[in-house]
Amino acid sequence: MAVKKYQVFISSTYSDLIEERRKILNILLMADCIPAGMEAFAATDDEQFEVIKRVVDLCDYYVLIIGKRYGSVNPSTGFSYTEMEYEYAKEKGIPVLVFAIDDSVVLSEDKIEQNPVNIEKLRLFREKALTNRLAGIWKTNDELTGQLAISIMRAKSEISRPGWQRAVDYDEATLRREIMDLQTQKNNLETKLNTANNTILSLTAQNNVAFDDQEIRINYHYYSNNYTRHDNVTTTLPMIFSILATEMLDVTITENSISNAIRKQIFNSTSSYFDDDQLVKRILNQFKALGLIYSFWSNEKSALFWGLTTKGQKVRDDMTLIRNMD
Repeated sequence: MAVKKYQVFISSTYSDLIEERRKILNILLMADCIPAGMEAFAATDDEQFEVIKRVVDLCDYYVLIIGKRYGSVNPSTGFSYTEMEYEYAKEKGIPVLVFAIDDSVVLSEDKIEQNPVNIEKLRLFREKALTNRLAGIWKTNDELTGQLAISIMRAKSEISRPGWQRAVDYDEATLRREIMDLQTQKNNLETKLNTANNTILSLTAQNNVAFDDQEIRINYHYYSNNYTRHDNVTTTLPMIFSILATEMLDVTITENSISNAIRKQIFNSTSSYFDDDQLVKRILNQFKALGLIYSFWSNEKSALFWGLTTKGQKVRDDMTLIRNMD
């Protein structure tokens, strides 16, 4: 049987982690992986970042190395290109392996972030990234490479990914059987999903869960002139539902995409942050209890996806469609 190889994208700030990236590349090669680092092509504008996104699209796994620098910031988003790569990989459902340097490690000044605003952004980025299931802290390069070797083998065994094989290694009969098995799994999942949706809808009719004109206050913060600014805005649950339901036109999307859509529409910017990092989860739970949305876990993409139920589609259309005037 031919060995399947997996393409792995290596993401980090560059000049402060050159040696670490070199060691990681060697470990991935020994693990029968295809490293996809962008050492010679660091993103410096939106056009170059589009090229990097296309490379990420082709990868099976995404490795993020966090040091003590935030990296170059995209002026249009306020995020570093490294954080943008991470968010894009998460949005695409690519399994993410995170390795962050221990705060106690002493580094030379040129390897430490000096900008106060970027220091705070790095802290938030690190905190967010370390919530991933496959995440760890390292102090030395040996610890880093050791953790990576274990994590990549674990990811390959626990998270199924397409991988790469020579075309001559494919067996047509095997592929046909796999396609038939996948079709059967798809039909079974659709049956279970419809049953679950009907159950939720019947239960919802008996519950007194708030929705119509229910106000919700959102506290948020953003960065301006090297300071963190705080503000709040009051909106309603129907308004928030209208935003995420419009994003769900015939597709299911991740929580990260939903959060970005809400921030873009409510704050008119994706460079502002919710003070409460559980806010979006509570909103989604509210809509799920109302029978408006459903969720499912994708093993292939190792991510939770959200979509509209039949009831949710009707509520969305009632809220957004332009009707003929009598």
